[in-house]
Amino acid sequence: MSDQPPSGIPRPTPAAMPRRRASVAARRPAPLPPGGRARRRDERGGASGPPGAPPDPLRDHQALAPYGLVPLPERPMPAERLQESVLRDGTPQHRLLAGHDQRIPGTNTGWIDITVRTLTPAFVGATRHDGPEHSLTIDGRPALPGASLRGLLRNTVRVLTGGETGPVNTPQLFFRAPAAAHSDRRARHVMRDLHKQYRRRDGAPSNPPGTPVQAGFLRRDTRTRSWEIHPLPVERPLQVRLAELREDLRRFPGLPEFELPPHEAGGADGRGGYIPAEFHPEFQYLEVTALCPQVQGRTVGETGFWAMAVLPAEEEPSFGHREAARDRLRERWTNKRAGAEQAMRRASGERSRAAARGRRNDYDRALGRIDDVAFSAYTCVLVLTGVAGERKNAYLFPTDTDPRRRLPVPGHLVHLVESADQITRFQARNFPDDRPGAPAPAAAEAVGSAGGRGGAGRPRPGAVAREGGEPVWYQVSQGRVASFGRSGGYRVAVGEFDPVSRAVPDEVHTGERARARGTGRTPDVPRALFGDVDLLPPGESAGGAARGRVSVGSALCERAAAAWPEHPLRVELLSPQRSCFANYLLQPVTESTWGQAPELVTWSHEGDVRLGGYKVYLHRHDPLPASARRYAELHPDRVAEGPTTRDVVPVNPGLAFHGRITFTNLTDAEVGALLRALHLGNPAGGGDPAEPLYAHKVGLGKALGFGSVHIAPALHLVDPAERAASLDPGAGVSCVGDEGMQKLLDSFGEALLTWEREESLRAGEPVPDDWSEVRRVEALLLAAQWRHRLPESWTRVMDLDEFAVYPVLPDLQTRFAAHARMSEADTG
Repeated sequence: MSDQPPSGIPRPTPAAMPRRRASVAARRPAPLPPGGRARRRDERGGASGPPGAPPDPLRDHQALAPYGLVPLPERPMPAERLQESVLRDGTPQHRLLAGHDQRIPGTNTGWIDITVRTLTPAFVGATRHDGPEHSLTIDGRPALPGASLRGLLRNTVRVLTGGETGPVNTPQLFFRAPAAAHSDRRARHVMRDLHKQYRRRDGAPSNPPGTPVQAGFLRRDTRTRSWEIHPLPVERPLQVRLAELREDLRRFPGLPEFELPPHEAGGADGRGGYIPAEFHPEFQYLEVTALCPQVQGRTVGETGFWAMAVLPAEEEPSFGHREAARDRLRERWTNKRAGAEQAMRRASGERSRAAARGRRNDYDRALGRIDDVAFSAYTCVLVLTGVAGERKNAYLFPTDTDPRRRLPVPGHLVHLVESADQITRFQARNFPDDRPGAPAPAAAEAVGSAGGRGGAGRPRPGAVAREGGEPVWYQVSQGRVASFGRSGGYRVAVGEFDPVSRAVPDEVHTGERARARGTGRTPDVPRALFGDVDLLPPGESAGGAARGRVSVGSALCERAAAAWPEHPLRVELLSPQRSCFANYLLQPVTESTWGQAPELVTWSHEGDVRLGGYKVYLHRHDPLPASARRYAELHPDRVAEGPTTRDVVPVNPGLAFHGRITFTNLTDAEVGALLRALHLGNPAGGGDPAEPLYAHKVGLGKALGFGSVHIAPALHLVDPAERAASLDPGAGVSCVGDEGMQKLLDSFGEALLTWEREESLRAGEPVPDDWSEVRRVEALLLAAQWRHRLPESWTRVMDLDEFAVYPVLPDLQTRFAAHARMSEADTG
């Protein structure tokens, strides 16, 4: 085999994937290559980026990610396609799958010795040494656990053969309610369309775009067991700055110190932080009296929604309290006046300068009359809405609601909010069980308050209170509450409970096939090789389960010296959730996809949703000069510790791990499938271990560039008859050379190509000429490219601002083809 990529440069315009059902998505054209189209002008009149630069998600609306998606087939490749040489001789398939205690004629038994060499740092498993977590060790030696290697091998076989896929956890999916408008026009358009479709699904008319989220108290009528919301007596909840709240809470007897986020407390890194969840229960729903200034005016009228002081509920506001609140108001207006003055000096146009001058004058007038400002006292409950970066304010809900104003709440919304996927760890820990959110209004006190356990009647931690009132935010449609949650940016359900099953072809989705056919369904290749609990047909004496015919052991490194970096690495092991629809769902790719008003498919498009494919991580490891210190920016001294960070000690690159894969009763094509999963597109034997064509990814931190490894296999076959006739440990064992392994690889390639040609003809798609030209395999090999991998700048993780404009992630062929063209243009 030539030491070159099997398919050369990938085609730049792939054909659209086949669909399960007829829909508009079936007619989607091919994606536009990022950076491959003519350079256009952006909205500011500037060029769309320098030549050779990666796509800009904020400008081009094309996503970047350290992963890609391998397209899903319509049907998995049946395992019998690799077993024909044995099945045609009369051996039943169930005997081949479960005949571990006997030799099946025409099959192979033996093992594959593997040498796994780390090309980058790798963190697999975890061993704690009184501090940071080390990559797994066995008897003091670095190790790659057999479970991880088995998962790597099985997943690669699954992608190669289009095997079944069924997420272990298919939870209800949610998206954020429109609490605030985004500054980007594209983001606003996508969110309006998304919420419009969500509300249209149950027959309710859409609210006008930009309808504000309202707030009130959710209460339960224990006689009728119905739910209702009592709106607040003010337009929106009052707010108080956390720093000022902390000062005021010190006057409350019996409360601990109120901890502030790092950015409010002057954190060392100067970045946003989190309110520690452990400190919330004592403050959540605390009854207080809030002093709010009553001010009218174009600029300063909004201060009517801010609390300048917070007092214990039983404490009567005094002259001193009001003067302290006035001092805070004076300080705030003074700072805002200074900001307006500075904006006026920096303004480049007369219009913006006039606006800043108007704001400054408003504050001048307000400061001149500040001694006449009156303060109103509201009895409120304190509401802390959870952990969030850059959180600066808390909310105060006035409790003097009108019992005659009530909005009915459908019971299914309460069940939805109380579902396991909605109750976060913060909610379970911080919503108190010993008191309700607010006392019931006088006219409703006769209703009673039975039901549930604990003082607030919560059936379980984090559930909605059955007694008193629960502060919530909500939206209304036709006089009824359409959705509600515990923060202004609460989440609303996308649709039915198992939306992922809609987005995967029926034949590929494990759960769907298991429910439809029960045990004994036609096995795909991964299940036939690695076993399953319902692999055999019903009625077999041994039951439906069968263990796999492939076993994978751990791989150990001989040397422990110099196996670890000089210092731990502080990392955030985060990834986008399934609700990131612009990355994970096939999108209608037209010119408008990259514009300000795209028609994107979301999870709420219940009849027109298709997953982009199997998720695979790309290699991302730019070469650095010898003087550069890679990962120095991840030193614990440079990264602030937080709830999402972990201190890890991966193994160094350049280490060799040795392990063994054993197998029993595999056909030539099945052995070839294992070898192809190990070789990928490398030549027989593995190729250059230091700079291979293709490599695997294993362990945690793949998005950071960790876990790139090269695997070199050595195949050994066993002749049971010869081995049984001799006491020599080496009797009957033969080492298969590169030529013999190539024959086994070709046997698998021919079987795969035959199946894919039949599927292409059935779907009316171009017929591949080689196994490597199968669309799915081509994408897998692109993702596995090590020598010709994409630069780190093309595979970085996007930040929140970039995710917020819903850029679309092109397929792997498009991304690599665009980079190849831009590289050629730069060198030319």
